[in-house]
Amino acid sequence: MLLCVNRLFQLNRSDSVLVATEERFARYNSRAMMLALLSRRFCAIAARRFRSAERKPLCYSWLWIGNKNLRAVMVVLLLCYGAFATTLVTLVSGNAIVFGADGKGVDAGVYDSHIASVGSRTFEKIAVLQNRIIVSTSGIGRILGIYDFNAWIESLPIAENTSVENAATVIKKKCAPIFTREWDFELRHGGAPALNLSGDKSLPIVSYYVGGNEFSGPMVYSVEIYVDWANNRLKAPSIKLLFPPAKGATKIKNTFIWPRGAKNGGMAQLMTAGSDIQRRYLKLYDREVGALIYDELLNVDALGNLAKILLTLEITTKPKLFSFPIKVCSVIPGQRPSCNVYDH
Repeated sequence: MLLCVNRLFQLNRSDSVLVATEERFARYNSRAMMLALLSRRFCAIAARRFRSAERKPLCYSWLWIGNKNLRAVMVVLLLCYGAFATTLVTLVSGNAIVFGADGKGVDAGVYDSHIASVGSRTFEKIAVLQNRIIVSTSGIGRILGIYDFNAWIESLPIAENTSVENAATVIKKKCAPIFTREWDFELRHGGAPALNLSGDKSLPIVSYYVGGNEFSGPMVYSVEIYVDWANNRLKAPSIKLLFPPAKGATKIKNTFIWPRGAKNGGMAQLMTAGSDIQRRYLKLYDREVGALIYDELLNVDALGNLAKILLTLEITTKPKLFSFPIKVCSVIPGQRPSCNVYDH
């Protein structure tokens, strides 16, 4: 008889680990049959516990089988961690602000000492708050049962007339407890602290970009959470004014960019002076790419085209990491943000 312990241990209080044991299963002719039975049992439990069309758990399984004196114990760990958002671009030129993101979210499971990708799906990385402020995210986008960027950002107490700075401050305040508890929980239970799929310790585990127009002009902030590796804990979220830049901080005057993509990806190559991609794209998109390279002004439509060009380039150069659809949102003074989605 197959004995299933109907308890899913929690990854920060989200059902994540199924431990199933079988005292004697000599009657089964193959390990595959036992795995199939376990998988079927887990799917039935998961279907009941995660009955949401928007939050279908996608998990990865690791299998150990040990035999001793005709006894066997099978343990299947299904670690439903969540989703990681991938690439973003933020642009400002004149009084126009544009946020862009590709559409890929990577489902990942925490296993032993690392995070493993176990699949992907479309993931929404840009939200519009109060019809005037744009917010995008990269890094951890979902922790199953704990945090989902889209639902979370819409739940924040952002007043209709709030400033961009206040919106960024609320995000900073509200995100800290979520990721601190998750980090501490994983450490207490022997899991791998959540990083990013690249394993790059210099990157934040989560980033938010917050932008909108004020009376004084465009404002863009970043909110990020980094790891203090010396003490193995999370640092407090940091908030930074990206635009307007501090006096003397940059020589750029017209078109500003904050890319978040792959190391040596398409955007990085485009910004490398004299690179093959830069020369080719200057010929293909003289107006948009030329303005970025030579620091010229772009109107909001051209700036949106530039965001699409950059994200398409990133997808083309790193198709395993990034994918369509692309979403581009823009805002100018006196108008509500507008968003467009591109499938190719």
